[in-house]
Amino acid sequence: MREQYRQEMERLVPQQRALEQLCAMVEGETEMKRSGYLSIRAAAVLVCVALMVTAAAAAAVPAVWEGLASRLGVFAPYAQTVEGAACTSQGVKLQVLSALSDGLETQVYFSVADVEEDRLDQCLSLKGQLVTGTEKGSPGAPISAGDVGTGNFKLISYDPDTKTALFSAGIFYGDQAGPRQEARLTITEMSTRTGTGYRGISCASVTGETMETLPAGEGAEIIFRPSDVLGREHLDAAIPSQTVVLAPEQNPVPLEGTQDMWVSSMGFASDGCFHIRLGLAEGVRPEERGFFSVLGVGDETLETYQQTLVEGGMDILYPLLHPEDLELIRGCEARFYGPYARPGTVIEGVWAVDFSLEYHPSVTLDWSGELAGRQVRQVTLSPLSVTMHSDDPGGFHAATLYAVRRDGSTVAAEPDTGRYLNVSETGEPVWETFNTWKFEEPVDPEEVTALSLQGETIPVN
Repeated sequence: MREQYRQEMERLVPQQRALEQLCAMVEGETEMKRSGYLSIRAAAVLVCVALMVTAAAAAAVPAVWEGLASRLGVFAPYAQTVEGAACTSQGVKLQVLSALSDGLETQVYFSVADVEEDRLDQCLSLKGQLVTGTEKGSPGAPISAGDVGTGNFKLISYDPDTKTALFSAGIFYGDQAGPRQEARLTITEMSTRTGTGYRGISCASVTGETMETLPAGEGAEIIFRPSDVLGREHLDAAIPSQTVVLAPEQNPVPLEGTQDMWVSSMGFASDGCFHIRLGLAEGVRPEERGFFSVLGVGDETLETYQQTLVEGGMDILYPLLHPEDLELIRGCEARFYGPYARPGTVIEGVWAVDFSLEYHPSVTLDWSGELAGRQVRQVTLSPLSVTMHSDDPGGFHAATLYAVRRDGSTVAAEPDTGRYLNVSETGEPVWETFNTWKFEEPVDPEEVTALSLQGETIPVN
């Protein structure tokens, strides 16, 4: 094992100090500790390999840990490895792997693995909750009356070889008291019967030729047109009176990450309009008025269409696009997104694990005053984020903030979730504003000398 990890570290060219620490850690000579002498890249490599060592000891799946390491990136040295937070029920194992927390937000990463059968896939969704609080009750019960949580779980990856999925869940504390140290993850249902996602392909290969076309047929079902939900009655006039669809599999293109659907045919039909026909696997049905297809040109979209279900697929009609619009179409990307029903499995039960969170505390700056014409009451700084209370009427939310380090280098922080509240009792707006920013890479607050926002400086003592 020592030689394997030495070779991996040499391939990634870390500092010698990181290599020595890693080898000592694998042999059990010392604990892995963060070092101020490590570069961010070397520290990330060190922590990620350490995560893999911990995973091997816990019989976790290396591919999942690799996905987690990729997800964390340069934030890996600041992530907490969670040990001993696992349970198995109904032949499925739930395991909390890692967390990344400060006073603003917690991100928890966990795996779900089928250890008995093969019931999971890339469309796995979960029902349950992740909560943080201060007291523990019975398993699966709320932690306390003041807990904070989420029921939104995001599938990061699925490894079919080991039947293991990697999920994340985020809890936003905002300017409330937090984070709470004790946490509980409870799952009550696992399902693969709903697919969702965002996928797209280029339309550059479209030609101006008329493709083989078929009548929609008696079994065809129109499940969406813009005027149904958007009040665009005037578009009805543009839709041909006789519904035709493209014949299947004329120029098929796979969609990345799924076998549930693919582009079966794409081009102009006999009605003179541009069409895309999606092929749908057996049992797959897009959600009515919930599954969408748009043509994107940069930041603009062309979303005028009609969706018609036909045998084995769905024909998408763009009634305003004709052969004379060929160059416009070729510059577009076709994007398909939204939920759809699919054959799958539902596993019900209770999976509940408790664990403790470690977080990076925020420092409240010893400064308040005027900034860009606003009165700033409080600013906090953590290795991961910046928060600000002010009377900003709305300009800060779109501005990038920068941390200035002692060596003169800067780290950008992009604006994130905030809040604007008009507390006026006289009619003149009086704003109580909470803004947040997240760094693109971690910072050491002790190395930060100032924050820069809209060309002005906030001193950091």
